[in-house]
Amino acid sequence: MAVNGSGGIEVTPQQGYAAINNDRLSPADKVEAERSTPEGQASIHGIGGGDTTGWDAPRLILARNEEAFGKGNAWIRFGKDRPSHVLSGNGGAGVSHCAAVDIVAGYSAWLATKKNPKTGKNVYVDPNFEIDAARVYLSQMSNPDKYFGLVKGNVGNTSKNRPVSTVALKADTIRIMARENIKLVTRMDAMSAQGAKMGNTFTGKYGIDLIACNDDRPGMVQPLVKGDNLVECLDKIIQLTETLVTILENFFEYDKKFKDAVQKHTHISPFYGTETAPDFKALITEGINHAICTTLNVDLPIALNFPLDLAEVRSDYLETKGVPGPKCILSRYNSTN
Repeated sequence: MAVNGSGGIEVTPQQGYAAINNDRLSPADKVEAERSTPEGQASIHGIGGGDTTGWDAPRLILARNEEAFGKGNAWIRFGKDRPSHVLSGNGGAGVSHCAAVDIVAGYSAWLATKKNPKTGKNVYVDPNFEIDAARVYLSQMSNPDKYFGLVKGNVGNTSKNRPVSTVALKADTIRIMARENIKLVTRMDAMSAQGAKMGNTFTGKYGIDLIACNDDRPGMVQPLVKGDNLVECLDKIIQLTETLVTILENFFEYDKKFKDAVQKHTHISPFYGTETAPDFKALITEGINHAICTTLNVDLPIALNFPLDLAEVRSDYLETKGVPGPKCILSRYNSTN
């Protein structure tokens, strides 16, 4: 394990991670920790006698209207909405009705240290929504997409002009587990927490975006497919294909009969009853029959049915302009990359 140029810790799969990290200690504390007995090191690290308090945790900067309860480097902060310094967020802007609860395990994450390694002075930190290790953030009025640096996606971003209440979770990994089922449900209320009416002018913002790697480049985030509608659409296309195959088989059969008649027809000579020129009577009869069968069983079915059937499939299942119909195979609300 080593400290990289930006102060972070480089970890290889072979090395894993250090159970006890002395890299961020002040020189004096580092010397003391390295020279101590195992019992002394356990006491310094806060693990002696079953004690698991944080031993190298920074101090949290609090605004005048905030209260916090913490142990080691785990804190619950009560106050107003702020993602960073005391003048940030809605709280820093003097906005009312923006109460917030910030639950953090690991302020400054791998950069956390009690004292500055160079000066030996105590380290004080503000919330940092990018670096802090694990956070559950609740706010009555917030701008979470901006605070956490999230892309717009399909549902759009929150903004200063459209603040929202939020519950935001961030960590290296997040697990949501249920022994029976999980529901992700949007827009179940008529009014937002700010008293705004939840209208239907733009329904996309009520959807659910699944965006990997925070990537919403053009063409990346697309509507999710609705399985039942897709199966129904493909079934209709298969039925139309089968019908077209039958029509073509009819045409090939009629065409073959007519061509056979053209090839084999003969005429009977008035002299001695011998065959001479082709028999135009049989040819004309088969030609008329060919024309009638082709018209009834090939031309008419294609002309009357196929344009309408194909247009119906396109409009019912594939049309996305305007408001998609109930059978459209693409979700009206939910997207993913």
